[in-house]
Amino acid sequence: MRRVNDNPPSRFPDRPINDADLPWFVAHVKPRQEKAAADDCRRLAIEYYLPLFTNVTRRRDNNKPRKSVLPLFPGYLCFTGTRETHFKLYATGRIANIIEIRHQKKFIAELSQIYSLQEKGVPLEPYRFSLREGTEVCIQAGPLRGIRGVIASIKSQNRLILSVEGLGQAMMTVDASIVAPVDKEESALPC
Repeated sequence: MRRVNDNPPSRFPDRPINDADLPWFVAHVKPRQEKAAADDCRRLAIEYYLPLFTNVTRRRDNNKPRKSVLPLFPGYLCFTGTRETHFKLYATGRIANIIEIRHQKKFIAELSQIYSLQEKGVPLEPYRFSLREGTEVCIQAGPLRGIRGVIASIKSQNRLILSVEGLGQAMMTVDASIVAPVDKEESALPC
């Protein structure tokens, strides 16, 4: 575990998001590799943005606070580049997949809002909701965006098995960070 001061900067180079010269992409990184991938980007001179937040927990043995710096979007790193940049990042062994951003203006606007809030010192942290077996959820991102399903089982805190009747009783494993629970009143509406 890194010390709080040993973490990479959230933004490299330190400039506004919309000042980037190249298009933005999102790297889906292997588990717990976000900060190491950011270090690789800095070493390779690749522009990136990894929003971080400070999480404070209490130790069980002596109740002292323990600070850790965690990614706001676990499993993802935003970067700019070309196809050559993709090859460099894949060569690090930390990247599972690279997601192309088709709506660059919208993505830059959303990312700029997060960057601006963090620059102003506004504390941000991920929204955590409890997921249980039998909960109806909707996939919020990725190629299966908009698919609804019911949580069949939870493999870990970050992975769950989703049963989707519309795909022929298919079962799939999805990242818990890309699903949101569906309200009973909204269950008939598209998500």
